[in-house]
Amino acid sequence: MTTAARRGYLPQADVVRLLTFGAVIGVHAVAFTEPPSSRGWAGVLMLLQFGREVFFALTGFVLVHSARGRTLDARAFWRKRFPAVVAPYLAWSAIYTAFHVWGPAHQRLRGAAVLWAFATGNAEYHLYFLLVSMQLYLVFPLLLRFVRRTEARAWPVLGVVAAVNVAWLAWLQYGTAPAGWVGHLWPRAYELLPTYAVYVLAGAYAALHLDRIERVCAERRRLLLGVAAGAAALAELAFWAQVGGREPRLAAAVLQPAMVLTSIAALILLYLAGRSWASRGRPGAALVARASDLAFAVYLAHPLVLEVLLRLGLGNDGQRLPAMVATGLAVLGTSAGAAAVAVVARRSRWSLALTGRPRLHDRTRLHDRTGAYEVRRGVTEPSQAGSRP
Repeated sequence: MTTAARRGYLPQADVVRLLTFGAVIGVHAVAFTEPPSSRGWAGVLMLLQFGREVFFALTGFVLVHSARGRTLDARAFWRKRFPAVVAPYLAWSAIYTAFHVWGPAHQRLRGAAVLWAFATGNAEYHLYFLLVSMQLYLVFPLLLRFVRRTEARAWPVLGVVAAVNVAWLAWLQYGTAPAGWVGHLWPRAYELLPTYAVYVLAGAYAALHLDRIERVCAERRRLLLGVAAGAAALAELAFWAQVGGREPRLAAAVLQPAMVLTSIAALILLYLAGRSWASRGRPGAALVARASDLAFAVYLAHPLVLEVLLRLGLGNDGQRLPAMVATGLAVLGTSAGAAAVAVVARRSRWSLALTGRPRLHDRTRLHDRTGAYEVRRGVTEPSQAGSRP
């Protein structure tokens, strides 16, 4: 393990995060610019929509890694972490609600519906992630104690949790919701932390066994690439096996057992890509550091930019361009537009509420350390995985 990694900075995590954010924007662009009946594009979604799983694995990894070698004060942890998620959650819920009411859609939303959307993360389709992050922060002190005590039994624990998780995902994909109040949890499964338990635990245990993981990545790179390729192929086969009896988008649903295979492939490939970048001397380190600093804000803003582009003729409802051209423009335009919003937000007095971080010139600076540019920050989010705590 490198000196920087021992001290807490993991440059490869920045690459994992940035590539995953790119995949998230790609998934949303494809979903709204390509026809839902397209089996081919649904198959692409099956391989690209690993964002939430990778982010929760990365969150578990970062939180445990940042706590290595020290005792965690739960109250101090909550005081530090919750404002960086709660403030953006409330601010962007309000922004998206206002956009839906006074924007092009002119939705008529009742007060009860607005309150329910704020409570459930449904003011916009991506805000559930912040809601689940709050749940993870709430239980993290107990989670950290658990993974430390079971560090030597990581594989058996992961095996049991994975089996339960896969059974739950299979029920969601192929079963029916039970009667009674419990059945109301089924459509809200994506908002609940237990749905992603195996990914959080995998990331947490990976942080405790980082030396061993680094050694395996160095010595068994080709084998890992083969495992990733095989997992991706099996996930795609699972999609095509379902698509005959299901709508393409349902066959490619993100909450299904086959997505575990997609996520395994993504985690391996992205981490190896990050290690490769770090081993080559971190070319463009300053740009990567800057992009990393903006990544969470880009995530928060990108549906707003995408919605504007869709209404300008890129959306699959009333599309004015060939679908593939519209998809490409949606990806590029959303990335550029959201980045512009992030740049402005990071330097505004409302930076904490809009980006989850203190105002850029108040708390953040780029500096050269261990041969690379790093961004020093006061909070650690899935979008801040490579930073120091």
